[in-house]
Amino acid sequence: MSERVFVSIYCMVYQDEFSKEMVNKMATGQEIYDFLMKDAGLCKDENNQVIPGDCNLWYLGCNDKYGLLQYKHIIKQWDLGESSFDRVEAFISLLYLDKVFTDEQYRNLISRCYEGRQIDNMYLIRDYLMAKRKGEVWVKKMTDSGRR
Repeated sequence: MSERVFVSIYCMVYQDEFSKEMVNKMATGQEIYDFLMKDAGLCKDENNQVIPGDCNLWYLGCNDKYGLLQYKHIIKQWDLGESSFDRVEAFISLLYLDKVFTDEQYRNLISRCYEGRQIDNMYLIRDYLMAKRKGEVWVKKMTDSGRR
């Protein structure tokens, strides 16, 4: 669908480093899809080089601060420690049911949610991407907050 719809997609990451590109925006399904799948560019290796692959969608599902997903008048928001891939999947499904996303886009987004659930903590995204880069099997670790 190339029709523009109102969305607002944002979460607080680190010191407000998450993109504000989709805050209070009229956007097509393709633009929303591209934004969710786009690298956030927030993970860096030991040489301070950006590690590709940290899609925006993952931060929405596992940040530790607050965020908002809005489609038209439907608002899904959360506070400290309440982020959830369930909420992100519900948002994606809502847009899919309204035919904002294609079947392929929907499958890809849900697949990325599944991958993000394997990480489930924004502070472990870097470790996950480093393991993936090295071809190592990812094993989710317990963090100081007790979140896996």
